[in-house]
Amino acid sequence: MSRRPPYEPWRETSGEFRWRLGVRPLDLRNWIEIDDHVEAELEAKANIMASHPATAFCALDGTEDAAQEVLDELVSHLHAEHPEFAKTVVVDEALHPLDAAGRIVQEDLVLMVERDNRLVFGAGSVCFPNRWDLQSKLGLTMSEVHEPVALLNEQLGPVIDNVLDRLTPERPMWRLGWGVIDTDDLYQAVDGTAAARPVDAPPSAHHLRIERETLRRFPKTNCVLFTIRTHQMPLPELVGVDPTSASALADAIESMPEPIAGYKQLIVSGQRIADWLRSNDEHCLTFEHE
Repeated sequence: MSRRPPYEPWRETSGEFRWRLGVRPLDLRNWIEIDDHVEAELEAKANIMASHPATAFCALDGTEDAAQEVLDELVSHLHAEHPEFAKTVVVDEALHPLDAAGRIVQEDLVLMVERDNRLVFGAGSVCFPNRWDLQSKLGLTMSEVHEPVALLNEQLGPVIDNVLDRLTPERPMWRLGWGVIDTDDLYQAVDGTAAARPVDAPPSAHHLRIERETLRRFPKTNCVLFTIRTHQMPLPELVGVDPTSASALADAIESMPEPIAGYKQLIVSGQRIADWLRSNDEHCLTFEHE
């Protein structure tokens, strides 16, 4: 049975594609998502950490206290909001606290800490990167982290800085991002450790990649935690469950300026994917009215 995508941020695109921060208040009861994929994804994380630990985890010295505050709150949250799942959780206290935290939830975790009056990338547990390199971000400010992202700092840099400045423990936030990718493999590291990409994958072999991010500041250490929960869905499944959503996705892909399409690796395949989404949309609508 086809399922709907959990979120549809491409429907929010109007006119030419622009980066949108789109932050909204987060109900902390919904901070962490646990779903039917939890067992498989935690197993995948364990395998990635065993095979590629330097790719999937890194931390600056002196981040242990901030990470411990995150880990303690994460465990408390799971017991309060996901009690049955929490019974299965085992924390490895021999690990850096953020490494331990990343192994008990489906989300990837990025910890920002204060250094020389700047908020910098202090540690990360990222097993499902969307074709970016974790190690290269260590010690960077948010604008420096985003430097490789086409037009992002130009369109949103001051907005992001303002949001982080205003972020308090009482005002957590969340946002959405999306892309289209030519594989269903969640592990998309760019250091040569990921599986080889398909050669000239047809549109029907592509997948939606939806990222739900939360931003939360912690009171004791003043650190900021980003969680990144990745959902994937085959494009044919989207077409089957909601052709109008597929058509909106085609519009959003076509509206991307060339630098953003290049960053999202849709320069070559984007138009072909959009055309395929629309042709299947038309087929589904015809079928529905027969």
